[in-house]
Amino acid sequence: MRKNLVKLCLLTALTSGVVIQNGMDVQAANKYDKMVIANVDNSLNVRKDASTSSKVVGQMKRGAVGTIVKKGSKWTKIKSGKVTGYVSNDYILTGKQMEKFAKENIKTKDATVTTEVLNVRAKKSTSAKVIGKVTKGTTFSVKGQTVAWTKINYKKQTGYLSNDYIEVEYRFVTATPLNSSDPDVSISDNENSTVGDKNPSSNSDKNNNSGSDNNSTSNNTNNNSGTGSQEKEEEVTVPNIDTDELREEIVDYALQFVGNPYVYGGTSLTEGADCSGFVQSVFGKFGIKINRVSADQATNGREISLDEIQPGDLIFYVSKGSSRISHVSLYIGNDMVVHALNQAKGICVTNMYYNTPYMVRNIID
Repeated sequence: MRKNLVKLCLLTALTSGVVIQNGMDVQAANKYDKMVIANVDNSLNVRKDASTSSKVVGQMKRGAVGTIVKKGSKWTKIKSGKVTGYVSNDYILTGKQMEKFAKENIKTKDATVTTEVLNVRAKKSTSAKVIGKVTKGTTFSVKGQTVAWTKINYKKQTGYLSNDYIEVEYRFVTATPLNSSDPDVSISDNENSTVGDKNPSSNSDKNNNSGSDNNSTSNNTNNNSGTGSQEKEEEVTVPNIDTDELREEIVDYALQFVGNPYVYGGTSLTEGADCSGFVQSVFGKFGIKINRVSADQATNGREISLDEIQPGDLIFYVSKGSSRISHVSLYIGNDMVVHALNQAKGICVTNMYYNTPYMVRNIID
């Protein structure tokens, strides 16, 4: 009975934002006291200064969140994504009010793996069949929860993750940056004014059943996956299924081959592949045809910014001192990628910033 009660408390913490520290629970209101959520019908202006006549530097859609920098009596300075500025206190909620708003309005939650490698079970039991393994930082959409288990979709089947090894959070969004130099984008925080168009996307400089994963390692080696020229963007054929589910399946499938060898020019997920051969073969499993070499893969789909990246997108890198694309990785969430790195590391999981990302491509939707 006591054990079940402890698990129930843990689940409550995971779903409501309570943090367990040294056996003591810090109430959810403490967490949300440091945040704001946009309580508007459409979108809320984020302004450069605390005035309705000040330039609009961003917008927060209904339910978008930010972190409080400085709270005032009428205006609050926040940071939301890449936007920092002021929002009117009339259109934000914080603390317990924000928590209540989230529970009533934010329907989507994500479960993130917090242990090195975690077993995915076929049923809600540690004695149930292991249908797969997922690595630390991997994120899934929550399909249901019990006291001890979280239900997910895993490779077109139902799977369960132990709540002891995951963190469940609301899937919040953040503000969209705006460029006030361009006209004709309407805004809506109960003011009659216009601001500039949204910033366009740009490149950024910036196996066992008990479970526990390959460590992520950093490596500054770029791998040439072949030659090729960057031409016009090419279309790819994407299966007509739910894109969120497809992204999860692609990532889960790719992670199965961690530990397999890197082979220059190879395309075999088991016998060896280079970076572009790896992603081409992974996507090919789902009927998505992309080019063979990384430089040409960088013409598939559409370019997006790092702010827009989702699991299943491709990140491209260039060699030091060059603008030529020489490596590609598959984003799996939480700033992590899976890729065929080099002969020493093989197919592995690393931080996406092991080298500076040069371009991100969305070829799924």
